[in-house]
Amino acid sequence: MRDHCYVDCTQCREALSARLDGEDSGVQPGAVNAHLATCTACRWFADEAARVTRLARAALATQAPDRTVEPVFTIDGLAAVLQVLADLDRDSTTCATAMMAHNTADMVRATRAALDCADIAVSAHRVLSRRSTTDARVVRTILKAAVTAADRCAAECGQHAGHHGHCRVHAETAQRAAELCRSELQNITG
Repeated sequence: MRDHCYVDCTQCREALSARLDGEDSGVQPGAVNAHLATCTACRWFADEAARVTRLARAALATQAPDRTVEPVFTIDGLAAVLQVLADLDRDSTTCATAMMAHNTADMVRATRAALDCADIAVSAHRVLSRRSTTDARVVRTILKAAVTAADRCAAECGQHAGHHGHCRVHAETAQRAAELCRSELQNITG
């Protein structure tokens, strides 16, 4: 076991993931717990990861797989899309809230784009996280909407990224979400 007195966010999240899977992360639990005590983002990640793990285990224990329809995503692909959609919702909402303090035409337009993006990200997350199989056409449509909204936010907030930290974070998250969802769209069959 590596002797880590300090872990960064990436190491903490990897250790939390390993812990949820019952694996040894090589990081001392005390270092992870110390990081969680000071990092709001990693505490949120820990709570969400634990919730998703509980839901996945409950679904596996209570539901027979639907063998009539091919899965739309791999497990890793779905987990990555759900995480980026949750991030997109969070950062879109945070940015929109911060932009409401500014009453210029371009900030109003960016605020509306961010709110639209948050709503679409939440809707996509809900559709994709259902226990039952969803029609591939519906999945494609909602992911295309997420890509469109994320691309718009990346462009809108990208214009303000040099002046506002929330816009920089939002633009980066939106770009990452658009790229991942666009990539997953290529893998959907049916």
